[in-house]
Amino acid sequence: MKKRSHVKITIFFVFIFLFTLTLSACGSGNSNAETKGTIKIGYQKNGTTLLLKEKKELEKELNQDGYQVAWSEFSTASSILEALNAGSIDFANAGDAPSIMALSKGMDFKYIASEPSAPNTEGILVRGDSAIQSIKDLKGKKVAYNQASIAQYLLNQTLSSAGLTIDDVNSVILNPPDASIAFEKGDVDAWVVWDPYLTVSEAKGNKIISTAEGIVPFRSFYFSTSRIAEENPEVVQKVVDHLNKAGKGINENPQEAAKVLETNTKIPAETWINVLKRKDSNAVIIDQQAIDDLTQQVKELKRIQLIKKSIKIEDYIWQP
Repeated sequence: MKKRSHVKITIFFVFIFLFTLTLSACGSGNSNAETKGTIKIGYQKNGTTLLLKEKKELEKELNQDGYQVAWSEFSTASSILEALNAGSIDFANAGDAPSIMALSKGMDFKYIASEPSAPNTEGILVRGDSAIQSIKDLKGKKVAYNQASIAQYLLNQTLSSAGLTIDDVNSVILNPPDASIAFEKGDVDAWVVWDPYLTVSEAKGNKIISTAEGIVPFRSFYFSTSRIAEENPEVVQKVVDHLNKAGKGINENPQEAAKVLETNTKIPAETWINVLKRKDSNAVIIDQQAIDDLTQQVKELKRIQLIKKSIKIEDYIWQP
């Protein structure tokens, strides 16, 4: 009888030992997962990144790989690229001209994906009752734009196409929210800006006298730090894959993205649908056309002295 009890006790302690070992192994696995750290994604409010954030599919996949995900909102391209360069975030989105200007200042990051050029999503606005009918009519007028941005580049190139220079207009340097107020009040005669501001203003009865069509390409790009591109290419690939999936979803069903954007920006979904229909949101790995367009922009930005040194774009392209 004693022997039988002894056997039962032995079996009981063996079971407890194995159970404890299993828990330790599980705990050890979670600990290892946590040590992978946090993937920090910076974003500006556009359809692709907001949809990516709302759906949480990227987060779920990265969580399974042992990463946490943190999102940080930025209002300007310059601020998000500065944060990327500093390593405060791992991923970002911004336009072409601001990224070139950032690189010219010595910043370092990698282009990982881009959307097709969408020149109709930026342009030059005048009020609905304005006597200004063409680019030549801007001579001597007050024109608002954001400095060191795609807007300044577009204005330079558009004026040049009409035989004018930036010195032929009175430049009023304002960020988009402030420029919107000045424009509506009549403190400036024209406003150079991109979507959604362009479409929102047009919906109020203002006129677009020129877009970037035939003047400059206009792309949205996605970036990573050089460190994560080198050390964690599999994470970069997953971010690109999910951007691609989100972009395709927007092209197929802009209404869904428009509702998300309405919630986050208070701009009506109907307006966002018009914005999204003006562009192809499908983000893909950088192709040769995007590289060629960036290279040409480097030359033009240097020629008009918006940057001071040349940049070899190929040195900043991530390839899987």
